[in-house]
Amino acid sequence: MEIPASPPNTCLPLSWRLRRTVLVALLFGLWAPCKIVWEKRIAREQDFLRYGGAPMTRQLRDELGQGLTIGVLSGMRSVVADLIWLNVTTAWMNQEWFRMGAYINLCTALQPRAPVFWDMGGWELAWNASIDAAGDPRARNPSLRQLKASRFWIEKGREVFLRGIENNPEYWRLWRDTGLLFDQRLKDYPAAAYYYKKASQVPDAPIYLERFAPIMYDDLHARDDQASYREWKELWERLTPEERKMKLHEGDRIESKIRLLEQKLSIPKEKRVFPN
Repeated sequence: MEIPASPPNTCLPLSWRLRRTVLVALLFGLWAPCKIVWEKRIAREQDFLRYGGAPMTRQLRDELGQGLTIGVLSGMRSVVADLIWLNVTTAWMNQEWFRMGAYINLCTALQPRAPVFWDMGGWELAWNASIDAAGDPRARNPSLRQLKASRFWIEKGREVFLRGIENNPEYWRLWRDTGLLFDQRLKDYPAAAYYYKKASQVPDAPIYLERFAPIMYDDLHARDDQASYREWKELWERLTPEERKMKLHEGDRIESKIRLLEQKLSIPKEKRVFPN
C-alpha cells in the first residue's frame, strides 16, 4: 500500500515573510508623510482660490433652508447660487432692496470665484437701489433722508465690488466697474483713476481702458493738470514705438494731450517729452 505524498509546502520561509512585512511597512511609512504634505498643499490652494465658497455655517444653512442646503452639501453650489439669483431679479422688480442685497450676499458667499455675481450685484446696489432711494431725479432739493439712503446703497455696492476684487483680482470688469462707481456715483476722481489703471493692467483688458486714468484728471473731472500730465506721460512711456503707431492706442491723441499740458504747465524744454 502506497503512502500518499504530502502536499508541497507553499509557505514562504520565515525570513522572507518578515522581509516582506518590513518592506510593506516601510512603503506605507514613507507614503503617509508625502500624502499628508500633498493634501495640505491642495487644501491651501483651495482656500486661496476659494473654490469651495463659504463654509456651511449654521447662519448660512438657516438662510438657505433645508432644500437648498442639501443641494449645497451635494456639491451643487453653482446650481443653488443660480436659483437664488432668480430671487435677486424678483426683488429688483419689486424694488425690495434689502431683500435683494441679502440674496446677493448669499450668491457671492456660495460662489466667490464667479465674478458675474459680484459684478451684477454691485451694479444693482450702487446704481439701481441708490437711484431709487434718491427719489425723483427731477426734484431740485431731495431730502436729507433720501440722500443718506442713496449713499447707503452706493456704499453697499462699493463693498460688493471690493470683495469681488479680493476674490477675483484677474477679472478686469470688477476693477473697471469699481472705477466707474467712484467716477459716476461718488465723484472721487483720483480713486476712479486708480481703479481704471488697475483694470487696464489686467492682461485681457481692452486697450481703451489705458486712457481712462489720465482722463480723470482733466478739466471735466478732477481739474488737476499736474496729475493729468503725469498720467499721460507715464502712458506714453509705457507704450512701445510700435504701439504708439497703432490706431487702437491713439498715439496721436496722447501726444497732443502731452504737448498741450507741457505748454500749459510751462515745462522746461529740456524736461519735456516733446521739446520741439
